[in-house]
Amino acid sequence: MRKFWGHIFLILLIVNSLNADVLKVGKNYEFKSIKEALQFAKPHDTIYVYGGEYYGNIFLEKPVVLIGVGRPWVKGENWGSTVTVLADSCVVNGFKITGGGDLLQKEDSGILLKSSFNVIENNLLEDVLFGIYFFAANNNVVRHNTVIGRPYLGIGERGSGLHIWNSRNNLVEENFITKVRDGMYIQESANNLIRKNYATDLRYGIHYMFSDSNSFEENVFIDNVVGGAVMYSRHIYFRRNIFARNRGFSSYGLLLQSCDYCVAEENYILDNSIGLHFEGTNYNIVRRNLVQNNDLAIALFASANYDKIYENNFIGNLALIRTIGNPKTVSFSYQGRGNYWDGFLGYDLDDDGVSDVKFKLTNVFEDIQGKYPVIQLYLSSPSARAIEIAERTMPIVKSFKIYDEHPLMRKVEIPNLSYLVKRGEAEKIESKRIAFMGTGFVFLCASVPFLIVFFKSKKLRKLYAIG
Repeated sequence: MRKFWGHIFLILLIVNSLNADVLKVGKNYEFKSIKEALQFAKPHDTIYVYGGEYYGNIFLEKPVVLIGVGRPWVKGENWGSTVTVLADSCVVNGFKITGGGDLLQKEDSGILLKSSFNVIENNLLEDVLFGIYFFAANNNVVRHNTVIGRPYLGIGERGSGLHIWNSRNNLVEENFITKVRDGMYIQESANNLIRKNYATDLRYGIHYMFSDSNSFEENVFIDNVVGGAVMYSRHIYFRRNIFARNRGFSSYGLLLQSCDYCVAEENYILDNSIGLHFEGTNYNIVRRNLVQNNDLAIALFASANYDKIYENNFIGNLALIRTIGNPKTVSFSYQGRGNYWDGFLGYDLDDDGVSDVKFKLTNVFEDIQGKYPVIQLYLSSPSARAIEIAERTMPIVKSFKIYDEHPLMRKVEIPNLSYLVKRGEAEKIESKRIAFMGTGFVFLCASVPFLIVFFKSKKLRKLYAIG
């Protein structure tokens, strides 16, 4: 269906372009402002905007192609959204967009999409409350944009980089997002494809509520408080994403809460406070993932039902599992294949790659750890290991047990995703430079009154001394 609408969109663009004119905006051209060109333009005209600064919010109320040449700078006013797209079939390409208002409840954004079949690409959105806001906007393509928020605001005062509300069938790809509240917030939206985006230095890399049947592929969620939080949704497909170095109080690589029939495969879940979190989940599949170097690999609630976790590599995690209650129906193997656990000491006499003995994931500390997570700090100590081994020999504490019935003796082959991290490094360095300059400018402006008072008082003291 997405391909069908894409072809229809392309055909319409070609047909409409046959009768379109080309307008030019710049100091050496007929039109001196974008607003003037928009008023003069007919539907489906192309407007080239050449390098320079253009002040004021703009509204696209007819289908036009708006192309920036030499990265023209659109400076928004202190209210509303800098660019508001109201007509279908518009293009906004190649601009630097800043400013706009500061009202979260009014969706003040760098670009506010209130229409469908638009293409938003190759733009730099800086010092904006929301980056790009989809407001009941369908069948849009938003690609290769950079969104840098307002780092001088508290995290709760910022908007999201890409906020998708009540919107369907959108393609969101190759965007870089930082210094906002949440990288991507998806709310009551279905059938969107989100791929090859890079989200860093945020609260949530992706925050997901009440949305079904979306796909996430080859995204990077790194150095946030939470990599991904997916709640109250069904049929979400995660493939080849990286959730790494997401740390802080109650931090997770990937959190699934009240989610059903989701699939997560071939993802990297690395160096997080908690790798995977399952609460109120039903019939989800987690397979062929690398779960490595997390403080805790899995947090599992009793409300998790019939989830299948198999053919994953668990390597270098400080603790494997923390249970809250007894998740009786969660399975750590499927069709005779479990997971690879780097600390497992099993044997494989028939050399089929599957251990001949099962692996007990829980130990004497599980019940205590579920109630008091801070005890996790002591579970890697020699004394804790000695107590665990003794308990296996002579069980003293009666508790429920969770097993991987068919643990694997060899690592599962998982694709190398290092290319995803390399792709975002250059943009990450550039965004830090821009954010530093923006913060420095705000500090300088705040210091001006104090500098004026200082120099005036110095001058008065000098005059008084002369007198």
